[in-house]
Amino acid sequence: MPRYALNSSLAIMVASGLMGLAACSRTDDRPVAPGGAAASQQAAPVAGGPQTPRPGLWTTVTKTPAGEETTARCVGEGYDPGADAVQKASPCGKPTLTRTADGFHIDQACKHKGVDYALSGVVSGDFTTTATTDLNLTLGAYGRKQTLKMQAVSTYQGACDPATWKPKT
Repeated sequence: MPRYALNSSLAIMVASGLMGLAACSRTDDRPVAPGGAAASQQAAPVAGGPQTPRPGLWTTVTKTPAGEETTARCVGEGYDPGADAVQKASPCGKPTLTRTADGFHIDQACKHKGVDYALSGVVSGDFTTTATTDLNLTLGAYGRKQTLKMQAVSTYQGACDPATWKPKT
């Protein structure tokens, strides 16, 4: 498989990993640093803006150029999948998240192992019953550019206990 094709596959995995941002990264619940400033440097919360996902079982349908995938996850109170998903999936580190009235705007760019990555997108929803993520990931390598589009729709399914829940296999 050519190196560029491998990087395209990596990009799809990055985009899929970032779908965890579909209901994440609320900054108004972070500890307050000494002096009263918020510990996080994220944008100030927007009145009526989104919260972390409602505790319970969420299913997410992710559509990428590689196909469609459905996943399920039982989340507890205050679950923030954004930081964890991005650290594991993205070679660029943590993206810039800007709060909007109904979600977040995501931006991220870097060069990693000779490949230029540029990610942008929107996460929106009520974060109680649904959240939708639309991402565009542009890869540039060896004089070529390719943009991959990804959409993920997360839907609340009901109550569950994160301590005892096991995904269906």
